[in-house]
Amino acid sequence: MLSKSFYDLVFGVSPGAARKDAHYISGSLDEVKADLANELSASLNVYLLCWYNPAAELALHVYQQGTRTHSIDLHPFVTVSVDGYPDITFLDSGEPTGYAVGADDPAKVSEVLADGMFSGELDKALKVTVDWDAIEVPALTGEVATYGDYVLLAEDPDAVAFSDSGWEDCEEDDLDEDELEDALIERGGIPYGFTDFES
Repeated sequence: MLSKSFYDLVFGVSPGAARKDAHYISGSLDEVKADLANELSASLNVYLLCWYNPAAELALHVYQQGTRTHSIDLHPFVTVSVDGYPDITFLDSGEPTGYAVGADDPAKVSEVLADGMFSGELDKALKVTVDWDAIEVPALTGEVATYGDYVLLAEDPDAVAFSDSGWEDCEEDDLDEDELEDALIERGGIPYGFTDFES
């Protein structure tokens, strides 16, 4: 089996009506940054990040040669700015804070912001920044996953990334490209790029 290194950017919420278990598998930090910026450009996703209870998962998992070596909670590095309101930052628990500084009715501020994000009314007033300079993200080592690869996600040290043209378990049947893809997925593999297990 061919182990590779990769990043797994995770954004998820559950349980409840809004379920999300998005994974962005990438081979470079630039891709991670672009994927997170894209994800948080949608005000509904910012709503989920800020107001969904329990707190949304927002993390970057680092896999070195197939083994998960780091898990970085991204909440402390995210700032949500809405015109006319104090910035929203996050506690260690993932709970938003700061948005009602100086407000007479913090619950009302929370309601207005949540409703505006959910409905999209605040789209033009909303900006999300991530302080990437403050995040210590290890560089990937060894062979790095790329488009066409499949990976296994796991917290145990046996997680591995496989090339779709070289996964030994799938080679014995002389599979065509579609059959190989199905076999990889059946064994728990997910493709390089975006996957949402709840969609």
